[in-house]
Amino acid sequence: MRKAFINAKLLKDGKIQDGNFAIENGVFTEYIEGEKAVDLGGDTVIPGLIDIHTHGRCGYDFDDTTPEELTELKKLYAKKGVTTVIPTLASDEYGKMLLRVKEASELGFQALHIEGRYINPAKKGAHAPEYLAPLDPNEVEEFADAAKDMHLHFSSAFELDENGKFLDAILSRGYTASLAHTTATYGEAIELVKKGVTSFTHLFNAMPPIHHRDGGAVVAALMTDAYAEVICDGYHLAPETVKLIRTAKSPDRVILITDSIVAAGYEGPERTFFSAGLEIFMRDGTARLSDGTIAGSTLELWQGVRNYMTFTGADLPEAVACATENPAHLLGLNNVGKIENGYKADFLRISDDLSIKEIYVEGKKI
Repeated sequence: MRKAFINAKLLKDGKIQDGNFAIENGVFTEYIEGEKAVDLGGDTVIPGLIDIHTHGRCGYDFDDTTPEELTELKKLYAKKGVTTVIPTLASDEYGKMLLRVKEASELGFQALHIEGRYINPAKKGAHAPEYLAPLDPNEVEEFADAAKDMHLHFSSAFELDENGKFLDAILSRGYTASLAHTTATYGEAIELVKKGVTSFTHLFNAMPPIHHRDGGAVVAALMTDAYAEVICDGYHLAPETVKLIRTAKSPDRVILITDSIVAAGYEGPERTFFSAGLEIFMRDGTARLSDGTIAGSTLELWQGVRNYMTFTGADLPEAVACATENPAHLLGLNNVGKIENGYKADFLRISDDLSIKEIYVEGKKI
């Protein structure tokens, strides 16, 4: 089960470099000079993309999938270049959320993102209010039991965690915590970062806007070493806002996400979808609730990478890292996100115009 590739421009160690490589048993390994190989014709090879915040696509919603549909979703994401997908659960019935975590773990997903349930009602966005709940550390333990060895990432309004026990329960398990759907003040957000919150979920969205007398969670995100999730579709954030984030943050602390929903990948006339108990309308390429609230996105992650380059002037290595190496580092995934010996051989072959020519998952072309 060995295959070699030559004449590639490899995105490796933060730069594009000429190189050859091989795959054995689904992981990257050294090329042996003279062995039979596929000539890539000078095309660029980048790691497969990682989406740590996505609720579904092509009519499937992670809140309501069967195990068979979860398996199908993996394939649907891979066909768009996302070779590592982190299922993201919105607010829903607690029992259903526990079951979804258990099923994802049994199917071998490396991590799962729990965005819903533990958020501030004042910034609920497209989350059904009847499913919101207090930040209960006992529920973290029950999610952990369902997850087994799968990593969990919690997006929550941690300013509501008055005694800190909810965050403590997350961190004691080695899980990661992100501030989300929040009304936290600047001071509260700074303290939460000091206590172990390591990222800010879809920065600017579902947070109070910056005011010159109250920077809030947004300024805390821009002024700390925490990661900043960015929905780079041009709707959730204006291009100049994305450029501001890049200016303020270290390149290794920006994470591109889609926050995509069931309508992503849908090609057809305008219609409505249902997600986590809410009716979502597709209009003019955006997903919204009846009151106009943006409800996730239909963004493809590779387009988000390309948009990031256009909006900010970032080069290809920097932009790709925001959708590969950076999210892997946040979640502690140490076998994906790089073209490096021993890592899963997930990679994209792209042309000079930045279109995807080929996609490989564990060394197999799909």
